[in-house]
Amino acid sequence: MQIRAICTAILIGIAMPVAFAADFPGTLKVTFRTSDCDGATGLGSVNADHISRIQPYDCPNGRKLKQVLTRTPNATNEVFTITEDEASKLEAKIQRVMDARQKALEQTKPVIIDR
Repeated sequence: MQIRAICTAILIGIAMPVAFAADFPGTLKVTFRTSDCDGATGLGSVNADHISRIQPYDCPNGRKLKQVLTRTPNATNEVFTITEDEASKLEAKIQRVMDARQKALEQTKPVIIDR
C-alpha cells in the first residue's frame, strides 16, 4: 500500500508543474519603440519582470524623453530611452501582464488529494 502512495505522490509531483504551466503565464516580453535625443528610433523588447523603473530624462538639446531601466537576475542592467507617448503605452502593456498573471492565479484550480 505504501508503494502505491509513493507512486501517486511522484506522479502528482510530475503532473502539477505541467498542469499549472498551461494556466500561468511565465516570461512575458513587452516591445516598445525607442528614441534617442536626436530623434533616431528603434525597437526594444525586454522581459516585463526586468523593468525596474521608468523615469524622466532631459536630453542636452532640451528634448524630453523617458528612460526605461531594466535589471536582469544576473545583474545585467540596460537603459532604453523612449518618448513620453511610448512610456504611456509601455505602462499599459505592463499593467496587462500583471492583470493576466492575477487572472491566472485566480483561475488556477486547486489539487485535492483524496486518500
